Amino acid sequence: MKLFPKAFAASDHSRQFPAVQKRLSLFYTLMTGLILSVILLVCFFYMRGAVESRNNALFSSLFLNISSRFQSESFFSDSWLAQMEADNNLIIHIEDNGQPLHFRGSWDPATDRDTLIDLGKQAAAETGIFAANPSRSQILQSPVLSISGRAEDSYFGMYLVEFTDGGSKSLLVLQDVTGSQRQLVYQGLFFLLAGILGIFLLFLASWNMVGKTLQPLKENQKQQAEFIAAASHELRSPLAVIQASASAARTSPQDAGSMLSNIEKECSRMGTLIQDLLVLAAADSRRWNLAKENLDADTLLLDVYETFEPLCRQKKTALHLELPDEELPRIFCDRNRVIQILTVLLDNALSYTREGGQIDLTVSSSSRYICYAVADHGKGIPDEEKPFIFDRFYQSSRARDQKEHFGLGLSIARELAKLHKGELTVQDTPGGGCTFLLTLPVSRIQTPGGR
Repeated sequence: MKLFPKAFAASDHSRQFPAVQKRLSLFYTLMTGLILSVILLVCFFYMRGAVESRNNALFSSLFLNISSRFQSESFFSDSWLAQMEADNNLIIHIEDNGQPLHFRGSWDPATDRDTLIDLGKQAAAETGIFAANPSRSQILQSPVLSISGRAEDSYFGMYLVEFTDGGSKSLLVLQDVTGSQRQLVYQGLFFLLAGILGIFLLFLASWNMVGKTLQPLKENQKQQAEFIAAASHELRSPLAVIQASASAARTSPQDAGSMLSNIEKECSRMGTLIQDLLVLAAADSRRWNLAKENLDADTLLLDVYETFEPLCRQKKTALHLELPDEELPRIFCDRNRVIQILTVLLDNALSYTREGGQIDLTVSSSSRYICYAVADHGKGIPDEEKPFIFDRFYQSSRARDQKEHFGLGLSIARELAKLHKGELTVQDTPGGGCTFLLTLPVSRIQTPGGR
């Protein structure tokens, strides 16, 4: 048989889930990480542009204040210049006809002061401010300059030169913005670390999300492997009996009659099992077509009762039917499928009820549901086994010696109940035994006056 290799193949597929989870997690992390990186980059460059624009505006305002005084006054006190430099991290250099004022500054920058002044003049010259042929009473001013010192220090600078009848005078103002630039670097590192941490957290979230997404597939794969293995085991048993009986009939022709009887019995068992497997396969693929119609709930139950009452009498088991006095609402269902569910429940009850026992068949209703109850008074089902009795190929401890049961009946009954938007549950019968409850929704269209 080729069923066992399929079971092993299913096991091989289950081992591929971690690799699939890893690939999907990396893919989701890459996609969301790219989006996060773009957002962080946009935020960083926007923030950096805003900070630089603000610093430029502040420096331009300071330069305007100083240049206004520079143009209107011919004298600057050392105390005013020192105060301006100290308060704003400025370097102020004034020349009159090429001769600098006798002011050596109020603080020492990281790069030599004279070197910075030369760098500022060079930067101003590169803007073309000295290439023009100025006329008298003309003022030339450079844009905001960016200057780098020799000690990784940074400065903003502006240069102004005024030509008069008496010659020219110039103003160079530099502002130390090293701290602001470093702050931008630190903020860039912060965004970088935030991006790395965000991508790591995205990977963890993706791993968890993908794991939860794949969990139903893992469970389905596991159930499929278990289902195939159990089906293989169940099919192997009747095949072994058929093979042994055929061999015995060949070697002992006088026993051929009984051997053929065994073969027919096992073929019947195999046919039943295969039919159940086909029913479950149709349920899994959602290929079941229900022929629903409005039916009387009590009439349907009476049909089942009439079918099983002779069987129960033959096994010396009492089948007790109890119908309510009030009229039951109609149900919209597939008659054959609901009878199939009740047949499974009654067949189980009959199999597990001792001779001389009793099976109770009742029905009740509410405004929205019809509830069929099939109760036996046997030894019942242990509480620890109740969560598993609807699993495929599961057989409770009370059914181990029942060869005719494969453990598929209740699974089929539950699938049929779900297709009807109903529910199949089990509970203990008072005094011992178990009661199966089939709950089905009532029909929305009720016939006036009853049946």
